Amino acid sequence: MDFCREREVKRTKKPRKCFGCREKLPIESNCFYVTGVYEGNFRSHYLCKKCKSYLENNPEFAREGYQQGDIRDALLEDEEWRKERERFF
Repeated sequence: MDFCREREVKRTKKPRKCFGCREKLPIESNCFYVTGVYEGNFRSHYLCKKCKSYLENNPEFAREGYQQGDIRDALLEDEEWRKERERFF
């Protein structure tokens, strides 16, 4: 993103959907609201705590940019990799 800003939302006032994993965020959820400019277009979305944590722990993933559901896919791939590794060690 050319510009990015985020803020923590203590309690949502209506149901939302996490952009990173596509999970439903019910009313009164704690989440993050992300706004920014990407390729000249203003964008905004909500992220659940799990997706926000993944981005903090994987800054290269955030720098490359992500689309809706990409974080969920990345988490599933990481989980599969861990299972394979545990099987061999």
